Amino acid sequence: MLNLGRVISTSSYRSLFLSASTFKGHSKWQNIKATKGKNDLLRSQKVNQILKRVKTAVKHDGFDLKLNRKLADLQLEYKAAGLPLDTFNNFLARLKSKPEQTFYFDLIGPSGSFFIVETEGDNKSRIQGSLTRNLKKIGSFRFAPDSLRNRFDEKGIVKIDSKTKDDKLVKLEDVEELAIELDCEDVSKVVEEEGEKFEFTTSPNNVTKVESALSDKGFKIEAAETELVAQHAISLSAADSALVEKFYESLQELEEVKQIYDNLQTDEGNAATATG
Repeated sequence: MLNLGRVISTSSYRSLFLSASTFKGHSKWQNIKATKGKNDLLRSQKVNQILKRVKTAVKHDGFDLKLNRKLADLQLEYKAAGLPLDTFNNFLARLKSKPEQTFYFDLIGPSGSFFIVETEGDNKSRIQGSLTRNLKKIGSFRFAPDSLRNRFDEKGIVKIDSKTKDDKLVKLEDVEELAIELDCEDVSKVVEEEGEKFEFTTSPNNVTKVESALSDKGFKIEAAETELVAQHAISLSAADSALVEKFYESLQELEEVKQIYDNLQTDEGNAATATG
């Protein structure tokens, strides 16, 4: 994330970086050009975001909707978004009977680009086989011989909508002091396909606290998760950017792929997969 703009310090000299408007930088998954239509992609993103939060809620407080308030709230949010409750309930049943595992695959792309692909499923070998077939079709991508995790920092990300639950418009200055109170290191306004959002960056073990506090204060939670942010970003040529976009579009077809992290520049001019 680009930390542009001013720094606000509290009396305890803790600094909060306030970012200017940027395109989504932790992962290009939200910015790729959809091959099946933008509305389908946005719908898929919303489903994934809520179901990922369902996993966290279940992990902490169980499957009973009557006893797990957060899980019940997520079910209502899912319904309010116009998403089929059958999908939500089937996901819960599957999660309870056959828990999915998370697998990460480290890839090297053109011109020193790195990618960590987050997947979910019950068979790592099968997922790797699907990735291998897709990479062969694209070319210029291969599995990294060693882990790339040390080239990324783990960050907790909580994203809220630009409107509150009672439909009031949120401004950056509205959330500055709140971010400091919640021990966040950064709050920024980001531009996504469906409009402006605000992202709070914090430590991974602080995500649940930030999510709960923001929800209690009337903000609409879009996502609350741990993400990988590259320590050093690179820019690509037009030709390599086209390859990377093809890579994202190809992996979008795989149901098991939930998130992709990279080390690419995130400004509109250089982002390999920013849509225009």
